[in-house]
This record gives sequence, C-alpha cells and structure tokens, in this order.
Amino acid sequence: LDILLGTDSKQLGEVVVTALGISRQAKSLVYAAQTVPAGQLTEVRATDNFLGSLNGKVANLVVNQGSGGLGSGATVILRGNRSIASTSNALIVVDGVPINNDTYSAASSDFGAVQSSDGASNINPDDIESMTVLKGASAAALYGSSAGNGVIVITTKKGKKGRVDVTLNSGIGFERPFALPNFQNSYGQGNTGLIATDSSQSGASWGAPMQGQSYIDYLYKPNTYTAQPNNVKDFFNTGLSLNNSVGFSAGSDKVQSYFSYTNNYAKGIIANNDLNRHTINWRISNQISSKFSTDAKITYIAQNINGRPRTGEENSPVFDDYEMPRSISNAEAKNYQVINNVGIAAPTNWASTLNSIYQNPYWMINNTSINETRDRVIGFVSAKYMITPWLSVRGSANLDRTADQITQEYDQGTLLWNTNSGGSFQLTNLIRTNKWFDLILEGSNQLTKDLKLGYHVGTIYNEQLYSETDAGSNGLNVTNKFSLNFASNPATTQSASDVIVQSVFGQANLSWKDAIFLDASIRNDWDSRLPSPYTYKYPSVGLSAVLSDLIKGLPSAISFLKVSGNYAQVGNGGIFAIKNASYNFDQGAGNGGINRSLTYPIPDLKPGLVKSYEFGLETRFVHDRIGFSLTYYKSNSLNQLLQIPLPVATGYANQYINAGNIENHGLELVINGTPIKNRDFTWDISVNASLNRNKIISLSPQLQTVNLAGADNRSAQPQVNVGGSFGDLYAYQWLKNAKGQYEVAAAGTSTAGTPLTSYITGAPLGYIGNYNPQEIVGMTNTFQYKRFSLRVLIDGRIGGILVSGTEMNLAFSGITKGTLPYRGGGWNLGGVDVNGNAVSTTITAQQFWQTASGQRYGVGQFFAYDATSLRVRELNFGYDIPLHNVTFIKGLKLSAVARNLFWIYRGSSTLSIPGIGKRKMWMDPDMSNGNGLFQGTEYGAMPSTRTLGFNLKVNF
Repeated sequence: LDILLGTDSKQLGEVVVTALGISRQAKSLVYAAQTVPAGQLTEVRATDNFLGSLNGKVANLVVNQGSGGLGSGATVILRGNRSIASTSNALIVVDGVPINNDTYSAASSDFGAVQSSDGASNINPDDIESMTVLKGASAAALYGSSAGNGVIVITTKKGKKGRVDVTLNSGIGFERPFALPNFQNSYGQGNTGLIATDSSQSGASWGAPMQGQSYIDYLYKPNTYTAQPNNVKDFFNTGLSLNNSVGFSAGSDKVQSYFSYTNNYAKGIIANNDLNRHTINWRISNQISSKFSTDAKITYIAQNINGRPRTGEENSPVFDDYEMPRSISNAEAKNYQVINNVGIAAPTNWASTLNSIYQNPYWMINNTSINETRDRVIGFVSAKYMITPWLSVRGSANLDRTADQITQEYDQGTLLWNTNSGGSFQLTNLIRTNKWFDLILEGSNQLTKDLKLGYHVGTIYNEQLYSETDAGSNGLNVTNKFSLNFASNPATTQSASDVIVQSVFGQANLSWKDAIFLDASIRNDWDSRLPSPYTYKYPSVGLSAVLSDLIKGLPSAISFLKVSGNYAQVGNGGIFAIKNASYNFDQGAGNGGINRSLTYPIPDLKPGLVKSYEFGLETRFVHDRIGFSLTYYKSNSLNQLLQIPLPVATGYANQYINAGNIENHGLELVINGTPIKNRDFTWDISVNASLNRNKIISLSPQLQTVNLAGADNRSAQPQVNVGGSFGDLYAYQWLKNAKGQYEVAAAGTSTAGTPLTSYITGAPLGYIGNYNPQEIVGMTNTFQYKRFSLRVLIDGRIGGILVSGTEMNLAFSGITKGTLPYRGGGWNLGGVDVNGNAVSTTITAQQFWQTASGQRYGVGQFFAYDATSLRVRELNFGYDIPLHNVTFIKGLKLSAVARNLFWIYRGSSTLSIPGIGKRKMWMDPDMSNGNGLFQGTEYGAMPSTRTLGFNLKVNF
C-alpha cells in the first residue's frame, strides 16, 4: 500500500466572527482574538450570570462578581482599567449588535448599596453558538464608544439545513459558602474578659473563656455561655440552582428555524432570596431566492428576583450575621421579633457593638424585602441581497428594550433604612431602550491571481433611551402596608436621557497569496452628547503575514507561523447632559422650585480617545499538536472626563474637564497542545498567562488625584494619582520612624504600648498597594478515555491587594480568630515612641485590635491582604451513555460538575504583626461589594459559593 499523509488544514481554515458580525478566517486576522467553546459555558455554569464562566479561559480577562445575591451584575475587564468617569467594562455584542449592559445600582463605597442586575446576566448560554473575545482597539474599532474596552462577540444558534435536532440540557447544583471569615470560638459575649450575664450587656466577644465558666455561673445559667462555632455558617442555606433548556432546530434549503425555551431557577444561600427566569428564543432564516435572504430573531426574558440582600457594612444581613457574638446561638437569634396586641412586630436584639446600625440578621431577611421584576425583549430583522456574485448589501433593524421594576420594603423598626413611622416603601421603574439600524455594502474581488480585496462600507444609526421614575413613601399611614396608597408624604421624581450616535464607516481587507493580509478601517461618528458639529473620527490599520506559507525552507516541525501588528483609535462621546447647564425641579411648598445643577457645563467637550497598538506571534508545531500565540499591546486613554472642584463664589460645586492619559501595556501568552492522542485516550491542554501594567501618565494641572467612586475611608480608598496606577489603594497605616521602626504610644500614657497610627494622629492616607492583579493565569486540562471525559480548570491571580473591612470591624469586637493571642495581656510590640525610645509596656489583644480597627473606620493596612490565589475553578466528569438500539436518541451524556472546588494557594496579610505574624487571606478576591468603580475593598460582601451538581444533555 502506498499511503500519503497530508496536512490537516481544518484548524488553519477556522472561521471566527468579528466586528459587526463579519466572519473572517482566523489566520487572516491582524489582531489578537480568542474563542471560548460554547460547551464550556453550559457544562459548569455560573449560577446566574454567564460572565462568571469566563474566568480562567481568556488571557487578560478579569471578572469580578457584585455581591448582591442572585442576579447581581459583574465587571469584565480586558487588558486593564482605563476609564475614570465611566466604566472599563468590555462591550458585549450579540449577533452583531451591542446589547445594553448597564447596572442601575452598585456600591460606591464600603457603605454598600442594593446591587442590581446587569444586562449580561440575561444572556442564555444554552443559545450561544460561538464566542470570540476581541481584546484590542483594532479588533473593535468599528463599534465605536465603549469598544475601546474590548468586545465579547457572541453569535447565537440558528436552524441548520436538511436536519432536525432537539437538544435537552438539564442541570442541578447545590451551593454552600466558599469563603467565610475565620471566627474564634474560645471567648464569648462580654468585655475586658468579663462574662456577659445576659444578651443585653455587650455585643462584643471579649468576654470570659466559654469553657471556663464558674460552677455558680453554670448552675444558675446553664447553656447560656457556650461556644457556637456554627452560628454564622448555619445562617446560610444550601443554595439550589436548576436549569432546564430545550432547543429545536430544523431546516430545509429555503427555511431554517431555531426555537428554544430555558428556565433558570435558583434559591440563594440567604433565606428568601430566589431567582426565576424564563427565556424564550425564536430565530428563522429564509433563502427567499438565490439572491435574497432574510434573518430574524426575537428573545423574550421574564425575570423575578425576590429578597435581594443589601451589600456593604451598614445593616446588611450578611454583616449583621458576622457581628453576632460567638456565644449567641442561631436559636436565640431566630427570636428576632415580638408581636404586640395589634399584630405589629418590633425587633428584638442582643446589644451589638453599635446598636444604631447593626440589627438581628433574621429581622433583615424576614422583615425587609428588595425585589426586582424584569421584562426584556431583544430582537432583530435583517435582509441581504446579492447584487452580483461579488457584491451584496445587507441591512438590519435591532431592538433591545428592558423594563425593570424595583421595590424596597422595610418594616417599622428597621435601622437606617426606615427613618419614618409606619415603615418605608420605595418603587422604581426603569426603561432602557437601545435601537440600532445599519446598512452595509460588502464585496470581495479577485484583483489578480494572487491579490484579493474584501471591503465593507456602511452606516449606523444608534439611539439609546433611558427613563426612570422613583416614588417614595416617607413613612406609611398604615404600619407595614407597602403601597404608595398608604404613603405618609409621597414624593416622586423622574429623569430621562436620549443619546443618538450616527456613524459611517469603511473597512478594507487586502490579501496577497492568502498569506499577507492588510486591514484598514475608518469610522466617523456624530454624537449628540458633543457640541456642534458633534463629530469625530478614528482609524485603524493592521498587517499580518503567514510566514509558513511564504517561506518554503522552514523546518518541517513548524506547521504554522504568523506575525501581525496593528494600530487603532477608538472614540467615546462622553457623558450625557454636561455640555449645557441643566435644571432640576424639586417638589415643595406651593408649586415647588427649580434648582440649577451644581456642575458647571463644559461647552467645549471633546470625545474621549483610546490609541493602541499591538504585535503578535502565532505558531504551531508537529502537525498542530502544540502551538502558542504571544501578543504585546500598549494603549493610551486620552481626554478623560475629570471632575474638578470650583470656588463657592462661582455658584457651582464642580466642573468636568477633558484631560488625562492612562496607559496600559502588557503581554498575553496562550498555549494549546495535545500531549497524548491515540485510539482510546486523548489529553488536551490549554494554558493562558498574561500581565498588564498600568500607569497614570497625566491628569490635569488642576487635579493630581481622583477618588474612584465615593470618597469614604472606612477601610481603604481606591484612587488615581499622577505617576501611580489605576486602582491604587490608600489607607491609614501603622506609623514608622525614619529607621523603619514601628511607633507605639509612649510609656506612662493611658494607651502605652498600643500602635501609633496615622488615623490617630490625623496624618493623610498612605499608599498600601493596587487592587489589580499583576498577572492572571488559567490552565484547562481535558482528558477523554473511551466514553469518559474529565475537564479541570485551574486559574488564579498573582499580585494585587484586597482590604477586608469586614475583618477590620469584627476584630474590634473580638470575633475573628486573629484576636485570640494575648487576650490575657503580656503583648509587647517591640515598638518605639515618637522620640525613638523603646517602649516595654505590654498590652492585651483587645487594646491592640481596637486600636488597629477603630471598628467602622480603621487602619486599613492591618487588614490588607496579598490577593494572590490559585483554585480549582471548574471540574466536569462526564460519561457518554451507550445507546445501543435506542435509535431516536442521538446522544446522552451525564456529568458530575463542581465549581470553586478548593483553594490551591491563598495569599497572606501584607503586614506581619509582631508576636502574631501574617494571617492567611480568608475572602474570595472574585467578590466585591459592587460592580462599579469602587473595587479593592471587601466590607460585608456576600460570600462566594462552592457548587456541586449534575448535568444531563440529551440530543434527539
């Protein structure tokens, strides 16, 4: 037999979907792009937001989950943060059109907020056909505006010709908290080592040893002062998630149709928090004639979220739970209310360390209610006409409309959130509408034997409408009857915005011998947020060469070798309603009044601009058994919108200015290989590693520091400073002298031997680190043995700082495990006083931690952690069940799945405290109080969860 082995060019001809739904050969791209297999989004899925499934799978992509319970919004950052005034979130595009991914409410300080849903959480992973991540500005330039943050391009399923397919996917998952604070279980409720004789005396856990009661105490107060090691853990339920999806695909040469229905139901780890989402999707494609075709899709999402917990420090159920003294049992805590003779509940509580703010957590989950109802319609209609075999025109009309209703109900007696008698009720209605119309002429011409030209010329009309109505009760005339009909002093406000962007663009792709590719594009926008003539333009250009097709003398081991480079600009129109003076109407006496905005208008507003370039190398070896891609990039974000204060005499409080230059640069390495491949066993491995470095080149001569989000120094404040990096954290610190010695209060003073901190002395905040990871890594191993499969994803962050406001507050109360040493005194910190004299005075643990903590406002440096962490993120063990004579079932696979299975490594506290050393990081750096700009601190955040479950997939 004469056998000739040929090169398998299947991978070389891989097609990916890029900007505006344009399909391209992967080898022709002049920029970095990475695909995520759709199956990896549905096997081990994030419970309620598919973005969580991207961690570890894409180089230089970081996802942080807002901690507001089920359905909370998430941030997805590609290649670092770059926007001060708005978001650095990547743009999400579905079927060629950007979707609305706004979040109504997110925490802007440690104080917390009601974390609401984002738009991405409604994307149904069961309907995804393919996903491509476009990281650089060159890849995304045709989208404009927020495309400078990168783009996640999603293509959904459609019907297929000549076949009928039915797919059923069902999964169940059980969740428990994955990361909780480290609690001590040796000392109970009390203060200065003295036992609390009843729950009203003290909310702190600085009492006597719980195993050291006197016989008299035990005799007269049996079982009232014993350790309750599980009182926090048992507060959380075992969460449940159910997903059931069925998809129907059918088609002929003329008509193809796809229909799906998906139900997602989840019960959170907080009681009364649940989510129920229905997604109905229908897509139909028609080949009306040889030249004319149409495509249309409509998706309807109906979602209800009940019992959403507040996030943050001030009277949120999670933080209230953490605050429980270590000797308080859950049985005691569940007696959270008393009912009077007219049926009105009043809270009962142990004495917390701050009775005006912290409350029984069971009151918060049973006597308050934050609910969200969402109706969303996403759809498009498109048509394509082939003018000639090499020239076509297509147009589409797209709509994304979201209607949210949010209600907040707080029983009379709820601290902080009910300041009026009778209880509190607030109703918010939000409507977001995104309209997108485009018309694109596209063609492809073979100019010569070796030279080919492809091009796209088009126009886009995009209108984004926003409407908000808020109604508050300001007390209720009938206690705890939550309706505006019973409002004591109703108040209603309305706001709205309308932003229109009109665009024209052109893109040309020139290829020579299908080996050298030159891309160029230009787009011009007319943005209503800008002053007349409203216009700005931005170009891109890139070049790539497949050297393995051009150079014949390469070693035979090299299957593929490609180099590429590109440069691009992306513009951003800015913020709505700041170019002109604006006025607000306030309800009040008589007919109310009109107040001018305190922000001075900026009539010469300029568009923001991102300039970037990147260089890439891609190669594969040994008949594509192993390969890697390496990319270097650099981007500069210019014309940032910054707020500067104005003198009182101007009549304004602040003003926006265009200034600033934020630079990101970094490396991305992606390795794919198949170390073993034979008849029965296959081992595939994919590794991505990346680093990003950020620098604030300039801000403004009038402004050298910008606080990200709110300026609240409870634990740490994220800032942007000239010469620093985006996300630098500043906090109060333990003072050191010029010799590097820690300073303590001088001998002979009432606080002798305790740390001397900048909080005590009133010194300014100091730099303690940056919250962004320095590097991120991910490794996926997939093993296939006959009918068995195993996929394991390990990922992690290297570097970055995270400050725990939770631990800071709990340490004040003696609740954390770190407060155990030196409770009986004898602790010498080995410090010196301000004059450099050694201080030998010893202190107790309570003296130290209450000095370091300050409870609500403290010294963040003591509670700062190296956020380096490595975990088993996903595990999927599956078995393809043999069907034998079952002809109507084409495939049947049962899988056991796990998410956040266990830590491999966690960082430690950045400060080594004399006599104690460093403490292991307890919290999950993936979780944050919200998905806004305020990052790097954790304060009463919901814990992340570990999920164990099963998934069944059936193909008919």
